[in-house]
Amino acid sequence: MINRLNRLTFASYKTFLLLGFMGLNFLLTGVDVLMAHSQNDFFRWELIPLIYSPLAVLAIIAQLVFKPNDAVKRMFQTVMWIGVIVGVAGTFFHLTGNATSSRESLHHLLIEGSPIAAPIAFAGISSYALASQHYQGTARRSKLLILVGLGFLGAVVAAFLDHARLGFEPIYTLIPLVTGTLATVSCFYMAYGQGNQTETYIYLSILTLNMLVGLLGFGFHVLGDLAGTQTIILARFLYRNPLLGPLLFCNLALLGALSLLPESAMTFDKVRNARRMNF
Repeated sequence: MINRLNRLTFASYKTFLLLGFMGLNFLLTGVDVLMAHSQNDFFRWELIPLIYSPLAVLAIIAQLVFKPNDAVKRMFQTVMWIGVIVGVAGTFFHLTGNATSSRESLHHLLIEGSPIAAPIAFAGISSYALASQHYQGTARRSKLLILVGLGFLGAVVAAFLDHARLGFEPIYTLIPLVTGTLATVSCFYMAYGQGNQTETYIYLSILTLNMLVGLLGFGFHVLGDLAGTQTIILARFLYRNPLLGPLLFCNLALLGALSLLPESAMTFDKVRNARRMNF
């Protein structure tokens, strides 16, 4: 299967696939933020990620369409770096928003109230887009895998904080913590080595497992939000069992597989020629 993958011609479109997937990530994250922040009537700074999300999508589309244009490239990089700032600032705002008094317990700060691990998704998506555009070859593969590993680590922390509210009951709420940790370790392992065929199969199997866990988690969240009601209560989907939370594992599994796509031989030639000219 790995050899067949290497022979596929879409390797020439790896950058297009990666950036296109990041555009979809920004779009879906923006919808998620729209749903969540609408409950507060977009209080104070809550409009920032809603303004930023479509801006990031447009920057990625412009980069894909007008790739050789230096002005478009600089605009794309600027918007992505702003995304990193938006993610870090959002995490800070969520954390301070949960701190209603100086004697707030650590449990209230981290587990109750606004999800502190959610806004950092903007920083993660932006970093992945920057690395996809800036690097080529094995350097890009390594850096993307590290970012996916960090993404799985963030997903594990988010699942831990979310499921801690339930005291990890039922026991299967621990499953994403185990599979996500496995994915984190495997991503870091593949990032620092080429990985033989067996190791690559194991890596892809772990990603597939996380894909299944994400889909099952989505089903459990839907059933939990509908339990004991005669109608759909939107607040339950936003604050009780968030729908997009488990799907983050599916998203990261796809990203992990895309990061492993072979680089275009033409890309290697361009990089080699550019280095010779500079030399």
